[in-house]
Amino acid sequence: MTTITTLPSAAKPFAIVEADFADGTYKFGLSWALASEWEKETNRSLMATFLQAARIHVAVMSDIREIIRLGLIGAGVEPVKALKLVRTYVEERPAVENFPLMISILDAFLNGQPEPAPIEAEGAPQDA
Repeated sequence: MTTITTLPSAAKPFAIVEADFADGTYKFGLSWALASEWEKETNRSLMATFLQAARIHVAVMSDIREIIRLGLIGAGVEPVKALKLVRTYVEERPAVENFPLMISILDAFLNGQPEPAPIEAEGAPQDA
């Protein structure tokens, strides 16, 4: 199960994704600084990467690893632990297992917290 939580500080990620990963449930989030670091290192647009991955389900293999690693760091995991987790649970597993997690991390960064669906009262008439 994946949940997204909004954080109050602008210096932190816009939204946190909480998902089952590796040996437990972890939080993931990209901050502006981490996203900028990724773009500088890859010389590519993070938004274009997200759109390509989300729309046509194509990603560069290293993007899956690096976005998950940076997402862990952004949510507070120490960089050394994040690297160990990614080496064991991303690099040693089939890529498609972690593809949806990468999409969730990017979506949370680019789109923030989704608006909750309105709750309808029981017994209220339904509009047709």
